[in-house]
Amino acid sequence: MQYQEATLRHLSPAAFGMLGSMDMAYIRAVKEGGTVIYRIFAANGQKLGEEKTAETALVVARQNDFEAFLVN
Repeated sequence: MQYQEATLRHLSPAAFGMLGSMDMAYIRAVKEGGTVIYRIFAANGQKLGEEKTAETALVVARQNDFEAFLVN
């Protein structure tokens, strides 16, 4: 276990972001043109999609095998 911790401490921010990029997604509200849309991003920040509601964005992300989280 200590080896894993030591390895993680030396990862670059980009490499650290890639760790969960295939498993985790986050949903963020974005104001665009006077309306709010909910964008879905991979853990590394790559935009995956967008939906009209947070609930729909969470469902879409989870249907695509991501562990999804709503963030501010």
